[in-house]
Amino acid sequence: MTASGLRVATVRGPRALATFIETAYRVHANDGLWVPPPRRDVRALLDRKHHPFHEHAEVEYFVAFRDDQPVGRIAAIENDAHNAFHGERIGFFGFLDAVPEQDVFDALLRRAEQWAAARGLTHLRGPCSPSTNEECGLLVQGHESPPFLMTAWNPESYPALVEGAGYAKARDMFNYWVSTHSYNPRMDRAAALVVERFARKGEKVTVRHLDKNDFSGELERVRDVYNTAWEKNWGFVPMTRAEIDHMAKELKPVLVPEMVHFLLVNGKEAGFALSLPDYNLAMRHMEGRLGPRQVATFLLLKRTIRQIRVMAMGVKAEYRNRGLETLLVAETVRSSTSLGYSVAELGWILEDNRMMNRELLAMGGRPYKVHRIYEKALIPA
Repeated sequence: MTASGLRVATVRGPRALATFIETAYRVHANDGLWVPPPRRDVRALLDRKHHPFHEHAEVEYFVAFRDDQPVGRIAAIENDAHNAFHGERIGFFGFLDAVPEQDVFDALLRRAEQWAAARGLTHLRGPCSPSTNEECGLLVQGHESPPFLMTAWNPESYPALVEGAGYAKARDMFNYWVSTHSYNPRMDRAAALVVERFARKGEKVTVRHLDKNDFSGELERVRDVYNTAWEKNWGFVPMTRAEIDHMAKELKPVLVPEMVHFLLVNGKEAGFALSLPDYNLAMRHMEGRLGPRQVATFLLLKRTIRQIRVMAMGVKAEYRNRGLETLLVAETVRSSTSLGYSVAELGWILEDNRMMNRELLAMGGRPYKVHRIYEKALIPA
């Protein structure tokens, strides 16, 4: 306990975990742009016994109290899959939600640093909640508009508070805004030329949608493309079959088959793109709950959604720099437009992913949000 009445407690037991979850709703209660996630989904993600992320990671949860009132929370994470893949000894922090006061941020981050240093980790990096395969990054630009589906949101004060605790930029990630008015129609002609160019070399390029009748097979194809198309990206962590299955179980009820594109070269999957309607437009009115009233609200509002989030788009390494990214972009725009959507957010895109950033600028995209991953060297315990 500090002189200011501030203490940080380790989460132990179901009641403490409930406090950890509710702390986010408490500190963001008056934030008009924050979209409360369903508590059920948050609880499932934090469940060490059942969520597949915890099969290859150790996670500790902490809550900060001032005079016995929760004022912040944080998770400290050792992701064995990340460290094995990258040959590092990095720790992560995530689920950082707190009142905007420097002593609260200092106390939470210091506790996560102590936990990581005691495990022999060399740096603390984040926020990743809990990894780069989920929500990650601190919003440092673009606070004037609400977050799209499955993108991180935080008040404008957070970056200075994290930097005040000694953290510096590791990487920035961009989100692009594209509308039917800004989209460059020359992309369609460029996509057609890509198909023609492959055909002249005797290669057939096709694009197909998700086949829900072969859902398990489609999942394995997604995992294969995802784990090969993104493997050179900074911070990438391969997804296990269990993680893909878990994510698919969550997304299957809301997937739109026409918005999942598989790119094939001579019948073999070479890339894919996944988009979803921006369900945040409905969820922001659901109070983080899934009771009968909230579900009815969701079903009513989902029919009014006219914007999408392009969550993933990639091409296997052996097919890159041959224009196939252009084809995926054009097909995504064509399909979503035919379904009545007029706005898309694409991201996140790493700042040093020159090819994809160039592609999105060429199509008429506008970088309008920036998320940042921070890092700090740890003092050995």
